[in-house]
Amino acid sequence: MSKRSEGPRLRRTWPQRLLISFNVCCILAALVGAGTLAYAKRKVGDIGRYEISSLATLDDTELGDQPRNFLIVGTDSDDGLALDDPARSGRDREVGGIRSDSIMVVRLDPKTTEAKILSFPRDLWVDIPGSSPNRINSPLQFGGPDLLIQTIKTNFDIDINHYVEVNWAGFQELVRILGGVPIYFDRPVRDTNSGLNVDGTGCYNLDANGALAYVRARHLRYYDEELGRWVADPTSDLGRISRQQDFIKRVLRRAINQGARNPAKLARFVDVGIDNVTLDQNTTPGDLVALGQAFRNFDPEALQTFSLPVADATRGGAAVLDLIVSDAEPILQMFRGTGQPVEPGELDPGSIPVKVLNGSGKQDQAGDASEILSAAGFKMQQPSSAPATEVTEVRYAPGQEAEAALVARHLFAQPVLIADPEVAQITVITGADFGAAVLEARPASDIPVPTTTTTAPPSTTTTEPGATTEPGTGTEPVGVTTTTTPGFVPDAAPQGEACG
Repeated sequence: MSKRSEGPRLRRTWPQRLLISFNVCCILAALVGAGTLAYAKRKVGDIGRYEISSLATLDDTELGDQPRNFLIVGTDSDDGLALDDPARSGRDREVGGIRSDSIMVVRLDPKTTEAKILSFPRDLWVDIPGSSPNRINSPLQFGGPDLLIQTIKTNFDIDINHYVEVNWAGFQELVRILGGVPIYFDRPVRDTNSGLNVDGTGCYNLDANGALAYVRARHLRYYDEELGRWVADPTSDLGRISRQQDFIKRVLRRAINQGARNPAKLARFVDVGIDNVTLDQNTTPGDLVALGQAFRNFDPEALQTFSLPVADATRGGAAVLDLIVSDAEPILQMFRGTGQPVEPGELDPGSIPVKVLNGSGKQDQAGDASEILSAAGFKMQQPSSAPATEVTEVRYAPGQEAEAALVARHLFAQPVLIADPEVAQITVITGADFGAAVLEARPASDIPVPTTTTTAPPSTTTTEPGATTEPGTGTEPVGVTTTTTPGFVPDAAPQGEACG
């Protein structure tokens, strides 16, 4: 990759090969034009299909006007790549299943022509239906699209209407058709893991390999002129999500500027998806054509992008991310049903997983409490037993203070609320003082929300005075962190300087 030019091909080892996970190849047709789509309609019918049983079916009434959710998954499949492509080198052929590295839900509303994207960090800790809790990137490998869709429904109550899977070759070919994607960098940036290396400032036209390195970058560093050293962006996958979402808008602008509303140009984009995209069995060419007609004048700047609020946690000694449910609810609501957001702090019991453990020794106590809490709307897990305890406890992961307080208000007891990074859901341990669970919540004043302090993943790092690091050593200065938009994302080119 070089400034305004194609560069050397990137060398990629297995742990470094990550993929942007959005279906530009397929939903681009819906977002940038309709035209005479008979060709596109015929070609989309040739795309590979999965038989998926867990998709939510749209109501037949006014089908064309209903919002619908596309689950977009980027996989590490090397199908479609040349035999000598660097991405094939070092692959572990012994690991079975299709592996996902990035997951997002794209919600399209034909009536309002609104488009939203919600990205899921791959280390997000979730309940896996029929299995033990794990990271959200594990269901696809071990249970295919059906298990991933069930996992999203179980944890976030989001219905999935369509499934789209795209591989490396589809992403690379799209960038080639666009002639690269220009991005203005106001400082040098690099990621030695992904192969990203922007060695100067200005407008760089990222080719297929450079673009892949950019959207894969999870260990990004940028050069700070004032400090005279390289500084790490510590946001890892959250920063990568921010850059991916920014990249989507750049691709859409680039495609429109190159005439993607023209049927002939649009046909080339459709061709990209034939061999490198897989759809569910229910998504018809007519669905995509109808969306294209609704979004024929879509403005990429109107694309709304969202990331989930999360907090660092540890499970079994491994670093993971826990969802901050109270902060996530207004975002998740926009991807459910009619998409109307809830007020901040307003909690839906149906989004809160709860497990009851019997710590009193009274027969069937955990089961009876679980039935009542289920009737109150909570998402109950299988009850179990616990060591004897005197006082009822409600344990919660940091960031779930409000959820824990709501559960406690449904208990006839005076429970102790305990922050516990090892629990995967709100966990009630009944004690000798426990009376019963109740359907109607007690007043909020009875159980105040705990004031546990949690630290969300940071967005940028500013070096403290006196901190030192040597460029290229991997030893980064200890810094001050903030929690705005996660990660380093390039700004637009300065006024008067064209880029793209």
